Amino acid sequence: MITILNDIDVTELLDFYNQIEQTILWTEYGHKGRQTSLQFKEGEDPWISGLGKRESDELAYFNLNPFYKNTPFEKIINEYGLLRTRLMWMYPYACYSMHQDYTPRLHIPLVTNLDCYFIFKPATIVHLEIGKIYRAETRIPHTFINCSDSPRLHLIGILKK
Repeated sequence: MITILNDIDVTELLDFYNQIEQTILWTEYGHKGRQTSLQFKEGEDPWISGLGKRESDELAYFNLNPFYKNTPFEKIINEYGLLRTRLMWMYPYACYSMHQDYTPRLHIPLVTNLDCYFIFKPATIVHLEIGKIYRAETRIPHTFINCSDSPRLHLIGILKK
């Protein structure tokens, strides 16, 4: 369900993120968290195009939001051939609904703690630690839960295979 693809020093990503955080356009999802698009579908708003659950062709979200041009985030997107990449904050004590995605996901935890978990059916619980790049097989039923009093931040993108 979860495979480690590589180790990563997230310092460069976090340093850059901290420099731009106040200028990012976020979409709030109530008590669950907030998201922003790093990639978008042609003709759609670069900041919100790839957010939320998508019924349409997820592989169409390949355009880089110009805000992220020549950044460490673009480097990761290009290195892993990512699509529909997002930054996703999950607020304390939040949980997503159980769901399945159409494609596997790449996860890079940037801010997390030991009380943040992927939960896969049947009853598999996995914590994603900082310093790793993960492939998550999200085509099987899963959810994510933050059982802590601190928010968590992941960089998430679609893997084509």
